[in-house]
Amino acid sequence: MSTIPLILDVDTGVDDAVAILYALANPQFEILGISTVAGNQTLDKTTHNTLAVLEYLGRPEIPVAAGAAAPWMQPLHTAPQVHGENGLGNVELPAPTIRPQPEDAVGCMRRWIESCDRPVTIAAVGPLTNIALLLKSCPNLKSRIERIAIMGGGAFRGNASPVSEFNIYVDPEAARMVFASGVPLLMCGLDVTMKAYATKEDIDAFAAIGNRAGQMCADIFRFYYDFHMSGVRGKLPGCAIHDAVPVMALIHPELFHGEDAYVEVDLDGVYTRGCTAADFRDRGRLADKNTHVILDLDRETFIRQLQDAAARLC
Repeated sequence: MSTIPLILDVDTGVDDAVAILYALANPQFEILGISTVAGNQTLDKTTHNTLAVLEYLGRPEIPVAAGAAAPWMQPLHTAPQVHGENGLGNVELPAPTIRPQPEDAVGCMRRWIESCDRPVTIAAVGPLTNIALLLKSCPNLKSRIERIAIMGGGAFRGNASPVSEFNIYVDPEAARMVFASGVPLLMCGLDVTMKAYATKEDIDAFAAIGNRAGQMCADIFRFYYDFHMSGVRGKLPGCAIHDAVPVMALIHPELFHGEDAYVEVDLDGVYTRGCTAADFRDRGRLADKNTHVILDLDRETFIRQLQDAAARLC
């Protein structure tokens, strides 16, 4: 079976940790490395969390490279109210003994891509700062990237603002560059990820798996679930596991429904900065379609996939 060479670009909070878990548990992925970026929390915390998750789940050999500590042109916005002060729902995993690569994220991603004998897929589930820096500094690598699967944006909704999703809002200049790059894009925004939620019963089922991976999911979900139940951004039946969506969509597209669109990131609007304006029209469209936008999923199967993945790990 042919595998997908994969780079994960993460700002490891609760849902990033589950996205990493899902990738680790599926042999369809050949994980070349993981790069970290500031977003859900500061770079030191997102890098620490990534290393801790890998070691806790028994995969310390996967290289981790620390990337951008701030967006290009604005102060960093983090989300401790969503992910906790440590980024993992205030759950303290054992301190990692592994360390990040001495080279920064862009240098490592370049090396991982250049050394791979096949086009590489990138799953970018945080702000797109690292990815934009890679594409800007190494435009020759675009032809060696199969596609970029993004957790970010929203065709019809926002959360950081009425129309802007958090990952795009944190660094909209970087996001605009990525969407204009010409690299094939898969956008899994709030339209679909807010439907990818875990209920209290689902969380209890993770704990009932009875291994470290299942218990980690259950533990880190508690704080996250309470935030979602608070109704701060509109009450859901559970907590949205945003970042696992693009990773799963890469190997199980049959669970998802989407449409092609031209997506542009707005930088200029007083109320719309960071909006991913998605033009689905066939007539009068602003420009050629550049993104496959996922809009719906089979939630029950999505959750079972995550639980089965946790059960396959330690």
